[in-house]
Amino acid sequence: MAKRDGMELRDELTFDTSRAVKAVTWDEGIDRFQSWYDDQRGTQIVVENELGETVGFETPNRFTPEYREMLYAKAQSLERGLRERWGKLLHTSMVTLAASSTDEDGRPRPPLEHLEDLLSSWEAVRRALYRVLDGREWEYLAILEPHESGYVHIHLGVFVKGPVVAEQFQPVLDAHLDNCPTAGEDAHQILDEDGDEDAVRVRRSSHPSRSGGVENLGAYLAAYMAGEYGAEPGEMPAHVRAFYATMWASGRQWFRPSNGAQELMQPDSDDEEESVEEWEMVGIAPDGDLGDVVEVDAEAPGRRLYRELRTPPPGG
Repeated sequence: MAKRDGMELRDELTFDTSRAVKAVTWDEGIDRFQSWYDDQRGTQIVVENELGETVGFETPNRFTPEYREMLYAKAQSLERGLRERWGKLLHTSMVTLAASSTDEDGRPRPPLEHLEDLLSSWEAVRRALYRVLDGREWEYLAILEPHESGYVHIHLGVFVKGPVVAEQFQPVLDAHLDNCPTAGEDAHQILDEDGDEDAVRVRRSSHPSRSGGVENLGAYLAAYMAGEYGAEPGEMPAHVRAFYATMWASGRQWFRPSNGAQELMQPDSDDEEESVEEWEMVGIAPDGDLGDVVEVDAEAPGRRLYRELRTPPPGG
């Protein structure tokens, strides 16, 4: 799944040879992700309170439909909150950032190497965005989305109080081009509204029945994460499963909100004080049976260094 020396990978995705620690192929990584997910889905974490009462709940992870639907709801609340705050002055922009999925010889690149390159420009992109919108009120929500190939690109949703035009975001695209070693200029051009490859789209946030309106960019972005409603990873299209395996392997966060956006995505606090019980993890129930609890170390799975990739990603 990757080939650069010194990168980190889950133990489940490496194997030892006489000369090095190697990574499995992308196809094998997808299969191992699904096996891990199935095990996680059937396992319950068991906690106990001071009275000796035990409760089990499903192991949380970001690939479950419940978690993805929760993120979708949070993204909906983001633009709803901004609409309440700024009213008709709310304008939305979507900046798309990508990296080449093939090397100089046209061969498919390892997916983790591709993801690392794509994200290498993030701090420069964020600084450019702050310069572009200096003195304005604005927030952002960045989300990773897979192409149909399974490779990843970034959708950067920008929410601004007052009008903006696509050309204002050229420095943001330039920051990505200057700091992502495999970003191509052709994929980062600002074209007119009729262009098929425009990297920046700007709309006034209005009722969707009005020309040029975007009802909820936050929810539109989050739909990429939510996928098909209620679907388990194994029911997703092949390119989504490949994307999930890459995100699982890398441990990367697949959405990044600004601080203000994060606050708006939080549920409303309850003013009434509630009694709080202390619970302690005592083990796991591998088959969901609380009568068969296995004591475990709560430490997260370790990671290992690897140095080689055996074969290219699927389709290569």
